[in-house]
Amino acid sequence: MKIINSDKIDWAKLFLDHEFIVVNYQPEENCKGCREINDLFQDLSETKEFEKVKFLWVDSRNNPVAEQFIKKRQVPFIAVFKEGFLVECDNISDEKGLRDMLNRLFEFKFKL
Repeated sequence: MKIINSDKIDWAKLFLDHEFIVVNYQPEENCKGCREINDLFQDLSETKEFEKVKFLWVDSRNNPVAEQFIKKRQVPFIAVFKEGFLVECDNISDEKGLRDMLNRLFEFKFKL
């Protein structure tokens, strides 16, 4: 997987095609604090456990909110979406944090 410029993503189609989307925002592939999460992101994207999840790496320089969080904490900013809606976002620095976020995504129920 490589980092994609968010301007090149058809977000509407992406949200229609995938119930679960996880976005790893970062400024470059080798950013400080990103290596462990990048490897984990790649590994999880290839597992049966998370086969329903679309994993993306997106250039954070096009997202001012993500960029500020990354500068402050020096780790990737992760956002998770369900059925096109943002469910959660935060800086994640380890496997437990990412797995916990993914599990909450699967369990999330919309309130009407």
